[in-house]
Amino acid sequence: MRMIHPDKILIRWSAISISIFVAMLCAMVCEVRAVSQDDIHLSSYIIPQGDMSLIRVEVKNGVVPRVTWMNRETYLVPNHNKTVYYGLIVADLTARPGRYKALVEIVPTGQRKKLEIEVTEKNYGVRRLTLPKNMVDLDAKTLKRVKKESRIMRRLWDAPPSVPYWSGPFVRPVPGAVVGPFGRRSIINNQPRAPHSGVDLKAEKGTPIKAVNNGIVAFTGDHFFTGQTVVMDHGVGIQSMYFHLEKILVQQGRMMEKGQVIGLVGSTGRAMGPHLHLGMRINGARIDPLKLIILSQEMEE
Repeated sequence: MRMIHPDKILIRWSAISISIFVAMLCAMVCEVRAVSQDDIHLSSYIIPQGDMSLIRVEVKNGVVPRVTWMNRETYLVPNHNKTVYYGLIVADLTARPGRYKALVEIVPTGQRKKLEIEVTEKNYGVRRLTLPKNMVDLDAKTLKRVKKESRIMRRLWDAPPSVPYWSGPFVRPVPGAVVGPFGRRSIINNQPRAPHSGVDLKAEKGTPIKAVNNGIVAFTGDHFFTGQTVVMDHGVGIQSMYFHLEKILVQQGRMMEKGQVIGLVGSTGRAMGPHLHLGMRINGARIDPLKLIILSQEMEE
């Protein structure tokens, strides 16, 4: 039997070890390079109160990015082939101005990148309204009802994020012009009130209202202030709400596609005439719905 010199065995094993090491190193480098600073894009590094910035993370090798902002996860949704993930970094209508860090992490590799984003103060103006006394100074029975309805809505805002339903750009629910801007503070019968957390869109009574994106109907009901009300859950912390409807055409729990009709414009609740109040919340933050619709045009389906 032919004997192999021990030195040759060592050389062969050394070559094998080196090959394995090189392969492992290559895999590590490839994994680390699955995303870089150049692959992270923000539409803006300055966010006014009630506004947002679109974050776009390009990925390779099937990695999944994760974004944390103001101690909460900013949920991301991929495009159809999972090469780009989109998310919305938001500042609530009354967020404290200042500089904050957004943390971008890549789950398999442990890569971390911090982005500094500034939240700025924004003055949305003031509106003065005169309404019937019984719509402003509530009696004990009505006040009890309003508090109960407020608790119902808070439970919706505080619900844990569901799976993503929304996809691609958001759309307008009705085509009408803005008659009540987002964020404007209200003085009703000379009493200061909370700022307007949605936008009022002009529309004739009976105008069909479309779902702004795919989602599930999380709530339908008749509330004192908002009248016939629909709330949709679009998944991963994004919710839309439609107030003052004349008629609700969907049932709670129903899955809706973008553009499907959910109800008809009306003037129920505390409303001075037919219009649609459209509100949006992302991770509980009140944001300008029309800004979201415009910004989302940069997303792929």
